[in-house]
Amino acid sequence: MGMIDVRNFAKSFDGVQVHKKVSFTVNKGECLGIVGGSGVGKSVVLRSLIGLEKPDSGEIYIEGEEISKYSEEQLIPIRTKVAYVFQNGALFDSMSVYENLAYPLREHTKMSESEIAKRIHEQLSEFGLAEAESKEPAQLSGGMQKRVGLARSIIIGPEVILYDEPTAGLDPYNSLKIQEMILRLKAKGSTSIFVSHDMPSVFAVCDRIALLLDGEIKAVGRPDELREDPDGLLQKFVSGEAG
Repeated sequence: MGMIDVRNFAKSFDGVQVHKKVSFTVNKGECLGIVGGSGVGKSVVLRSLIGLEKPDSGEIYIEGEEISKYSEEQLIPIRTKVAYVFQNGALFDSMSVYENLAYPLREHTKMSESEIAKRIHEQLSEFGLAEAESKEPAQLSGGMQKRVGLARSIIIGPEVILYDEPTAGLDPYNSLKIQEMILRLKAKGSTSIFVSHDMPSVFAVCDRIALLLDGEIKAVGRPDELREDPDGLLQKFVSGEAG
């Protein structure tokens, strides 16, 4: 069993079945990319891993713990272990960058204010954001907002990071910055899932790539394997022939 195991995940919305039997495993320290066309429900799968969606049937295991029927209270320790990086950064508009990063530390740790300040300074410096500490989100570019959102998501040291379209809408420079941050976190041992349409970023950061199509995982493999299989489903998706 891996760090994350999803087994026969099925989900319908308003009578329309989006997922039939989605199954995949993410091993400890691995980054799994999930790709697929718009509307196939990639984000629904991600959201289910922190209990924001519930499957109609199937099982979701985090480190061997089946969480799909957990209550909000039972999900609290899961949500400190599993960080979700939202597509838009999801920052609190009324708070400075510093206060945005301080919030999870105050909520989920017993760190003193001086320890919190030290941790925030270190995190922002590591991500090249030291100059943004006192600014509010509205004063930042879209790329910087996403980088601050990532910094906030991982500041309490989660074991698993879920990336939901982290490079969407970014210019090449900021996409590369996000890639560098993800690779740095991978080097520290994080386990992650990377949902994206940005195939260059997927190939750059993921150890394996899974294609979600027609409510199931139809293909999965390492980037080099998928590149070398010109007739494979994933190559057809990349070239626009499938999905």
